[in-house]
Amino acid sequence: MICLQGGAEFGELCREMDADLLRRAGGGPVVITALAGAPGREYRTAGDNGVRHFTSLGAQDATVAPDVREDEAGALAALCRARLLVLPGGSPSRLLAALQDTPVGTLLGSLLADGAFVSGSSAGAMVLCDWTVLPDRRGPRGTVVERGLGLVPDLLVVPHWSGGSSRGEWLRAVEQTVPSDVRVLGLPEQSGVLVDGRRLTAVGASATTLVSEGGRELPVGLSLS
Repeated sequence: MICLQGGAEFGELCREMDADLLRRAGGGPVVITALAGAPGREYRTAGDNGVRHFTSLGAQDATVAPDVREDEAGALAALCRARLLVLPGGSPSRLLAALQDTPVGTLLGSLLADGAFVSGSSAGAMVLCDWTVLPDRRGPRGTVVERGLGLVPDLLVVPHWSGGSSRGEWLRAVEQTVPSDVRVLGLPEQSGVLVDGRRLTAVGASATTLVSEGGRELPVGLSLS
């Protein structure tokens, strides 16, 4: 089971959504790896914010994994313990490279197959899908759209969603690149979808927008296949 969130992770309006994830994951262990951030202070700050958040929700074991870009063995040992693995936001390009260039990307699939939960916010949500926008990279036609990890097939998410015009360049790049049968979701901040197999359920503070289906909304608590 995967939770895709639209950003502003660890905020007050995330508490109900994340408390439900923590309950589903049996209380943890919760492991945060902030690979969308730069190594060092940025990585540690995002990780520490996650530890405080999940500890306040009742997690007895919430930790920041060592940065795999600096300590691969230590990171993998920490991540293997996770029943809820959390990927905060930051740079989608940096995160995707870190997951593809280290064993962590493969490990995510193994954890999911073993019944663990993965939660990604903003960049963390984007790269888990079949396709991802990489707004911090530019190609000949503007914004770059590439294949993601594919842990959530046939899906692309647009985080920090506040309406179609706010991500016009992204959506034009998506339309030019991804197959027409890929579902595009607009995820507002502190909101998202819970992916359980082929079923999507809107969670968090606000409805999810089905961008590729005329912009209709999926209200919080409702599901679709």
